[in-house]
Amino acid sequence: MRCTTPAFICLSPSPLLGLLRASHTRTRTPHTRSLITPPPHSLASLPHHHRPTPLPRTTTTITHTRARIPHIIRAATMSYPPTETDVISNDSLFSDSVEFDAAEKPLAAENPVAAEDVQGFADMNSTPREYDDRGLATDDDKMYARSRYPEEESAGPPPPPPPATNAFMKPRKTATKPPQEWVPVDLPVPEDDPEDEFEIGTAQKPVYASTDTTPATRGAAAPKVQFVNGEPDMTGEVTNCFEEPGLLYRIVDQRNKTWAFYNDSRSFEVHVVCTFGKHSKITPLENTKMTRDENTGEYVMELTVYPGETELFIKGFVNGFASKLSALPLSHEYFEARSEAQHQQVVQVEMDAIRAIAGDETDAERILQICLENGLPFVDLSFPPVQSSIDAGASKPFKRLPWGRPRMYVKPEMHDQIRLFRNPISPGEVEPGELGDCWLLCAVATQAENPAWVMQMFRHPKGADAARCEHAIGAYRVSFNKNGLWRSILVDDYFPVIADVPAFAHSRDACELWPAILEKAFAKMHGSYAMIQSGDPMHALTDMTSFPAMRIDDLFSQATVNNSRDLETKMFQWQKKGYQAILTTPGKAPATSADAQSSPDFSDQPEMEEVFTGTGLLPGHAYSVLDVREFQKGQIRLLCLRNPWVYGSGWTRAWAWDSLEWQQHRDIATACGFSKHKGDTSIVWMTFEDALKYFIGGGVLFRAPAAHAARVPITFADCKPGAVFQVSVKAPMDVTFILSNMDHRGMHVDEAGAAESDPNNMDYPPVMLSLAAPVPKETDVYQVVQNSSTDMTQPSDNAWLFLQAREIAMTCHLEPSAAPYLLIPRLMEGDETVGSGGGEDMRDFVHPIYYVNDRVHLFRHESGVKAKEIAVTIGFSTDAEIGDNIVVTVCRIGESNAVFENFPKFPTDDVEPHDEELYFQTKESRFGYAQEKTGTVIC
Repeated sequence: MRCTTPAFICLSPSPLLGLLRASHTRTRTPHTRSLITPPPHSLASLPHHHRPTPLPRTTTTITHTRARIPHIIRAATMSYPPTETDVISNDSLFSDSVEFDAAEKPLAAENPVAAEDVQGFADMNSTPREYDDRGLATDDDKMYARSRYPEEESAGPPPPPPPATNAFMKPRKTATKPPQEWVPVDLPVPEDDPEDEFEIGTAQKPVYASTDTTPATRGAAAPKVQFVNGEPDMTGEVTNCFEEPGLLYRIVDQRNKTWAFYNDSRSFEVHVVCTFGKHSKITPLENTKMTRDENTGEYVMELTVYPGETELFIKGFVNGFASKLSALPLSHEYFEARSEAQHQQVVQVEMDAIRAIAGDETDAERILQICLENGLPFVDLSFPPVQSSIDAGASKPFKRLPWGRPRMYVKPEMHDQIRLFRNPISPGEVEPGELGDCWLLCAVATQAENPAWVMQMFRHPKGADAARCEHAIGAYRVSFNKNGLWRSILVDDYFPVIADVPAFAHSRDACELWPAILEKAFAKMHGSYAMIQSGDPMHALTDMTSFPAMRIDDLFSQATVNNSRDLETKMFQWQKKGYQAILTTPGKAPATSADAQSSPDFSDQPEMEEVFTGTGLLPGHAYSVLDVREFQKGQIRLLCLRNPWVYGSGWTRAWAWDSLEWQQHRDIATACGFSKHKGDTSIVWMTFEDALKYFIGGGVLFRAPAAHAARVPITFADCKPGAVFQVSVKAPMDVTFILSNMDHRGMHVDEAGAAESDPNNMDYPPVMLSLAAPVPKETDVYQVVQNSSTDMTQPSDNAWLFLQAREIAMTCHLEPSAAPYLLIPRLMEGDETVGSGGGEDMRDFVHPIYYVNDRVHLFRHESGVKAKEIAVTIGFSTDAEIGDNIVVTVCRIGESNAVFENFPKFPTDDVEPHDEELYFQTKESRFGYAQEKTGTVIC
């Protein structure tokens, strides 16, 4: 009998993949549209009444070319496909169009702004300008003498420019303004970390001087403008070149008669074309190309400005000009050039320094020791900062991205402030980036409900001193539980970058590394970033916590039939036991702008916009259940959810913060903490009826924070387990038994298209766990009392159900009087599970540790016998300390025992303790890492 667990899969193409060809079965036809209701913080984010007054007859067009999300498997797509940017044009920037009639001359076509400090605030000047009959500014030859500037009177030399630390961005010529003071970060050192492993106690944040509100040019004070992402590499009058903030600015140094352009975006290259009057006396600077119109004598200057960079444009006397600007998606040539330069000038140099000592060695731990002994920056040669670490397994190559360390893109004064943690950990604080791994980030948001759970993953197995030594050379560790075993994944701090920001998941604080390190370690564990683009958030939660999980989509589908009573009963039970439930919305995650966090774009699924308007919820996302309450004898049943991705006004349905329900039910308001949480749009209370309306399923993580755990890798040889386990308890207790198959994700990373395959739809070996107890008054006879089922909280006592799933588990109540119990792992015989059958040899695809207790090791006397070996991991979890109140002994059982024929009663005269020691792991609840041990008794 076979049973496949429900699939919840997110197929989320990234814009990096270029999945725009209709001929590919997982793509969609390109769709170009005019953006009518753009996301806030995108390039057309401000409503008209909040935008600067547009130039007469000057149009700014924003169009987005976006890829369709592939076919959805069973449930919601969870991804962050960012909006793919297309041309943004502003044909007339500083002067009116040359096609305008003289009667339509603007009153103020130029809005000069003075660049002031590192925060990027500036004051708009509303002084009118005069224009000739062609719409060209007529007084540009006088503009340099109009005002006095503070910099003319400043004393002392300018600060030296910062040293060049990378080759993926143009180096600055001037230093950024230093902070006025430093203050401690808003994050206390954890109470359980007296050694301050993460150096939080010494972390500080800069405070910059307040912005001067005095206008820098003559005229009344005007609205302030703030740079969105950085600051120019030149001081002077600043003009916002587009209606939208955070794109292109012109800087004019009137004292030196010099123009420059600064690109404040992260996704666009801006092509600048300015035509200057024939009587101008100007010289092109740096990368500016100049041509002269043979018919009119006008000068045409062309320049491309890339993200985060300032380009000098011209110098000299200007006699009228017109402009044409186009903001385009970053070109293939840009990424190729920047990536190649960074690799050759920086990355390759660091790798060569290591290889000069290490030779052909690539093992990360050995390379780390070499770097520590020789004072070299650590580069993980097993997952190097090269393109294949990004797109291995993808059906089409990603755009090529440069790799940079944090010290290569943060301000020089912040280099010694780089930490794993600098800010309070909370759901929704992670910027998703461009990868499209929303399923993973949803799991991270759930994990972040308790900051200690996140920090625990980064604890160093050897203590704080070892951690600090490794962090100093750019080495970090993250603990995951993969295929049942805990693994400390070692990575360097090179991340794919676009301009001066990590391209994928990252913190809003450039000096805080934990989100980017976690994502990178997860990508390394599966072979590449491409291999983690889609998946089930429950799988990610299991990988981060080691606890088993279960999908509850069927409960949701049945809830409409039985008035949700079964679902409610389950959720109350889970809440009481401390299990973590999440709910998922239908559809696919809407596109967002890659340049900044933005509101969702529902153009591909307008029906979803209609459904979710007024809820603050997003399609294709997962939401943690914080609380479940019942009032008035079940007449009012409420769920409390966390919404880290709230948009708009948030939840406006029944039990919204400003709804009448709270006033009508004061007792409920008190019980739900209304006065404490009112106004927090990330906390949503709703009825079960609304939950069934907006969610289609979810899952539950059987989290047991106080549990002690042990894991033992074993193999099945022609379906017979290499070990069975005798379990004795000294007091009544619940014990959770787990069997983990080998996850298919990442196994075929070297094959093109592996990243687009669905790990949930692959056929895992059909497995089962059986727990047997001695039959009273009979000698050497046991009877199966519990078998694993689809619900780990309800094992079966009368059915034998083999499940094809990544993990199976069952929680059983054990009594000392019925001990010793016998746990028997089972594998169903089939064409791919016996020696004569087909199927792949997993040894070629998984870490050797999973085969350390294989048949050759445990049955040395049968070394000549060939058998098909399939690796699994057996787990034990209980609140009692393993080895004290619960004792697990590793045994062997005869291959012909009747239990393998599904007989409930079977003899145990062929069961005896193993004479070979096995490798196993144990983990205490307070640690994020495991202890590695060997023996025949697990303790």
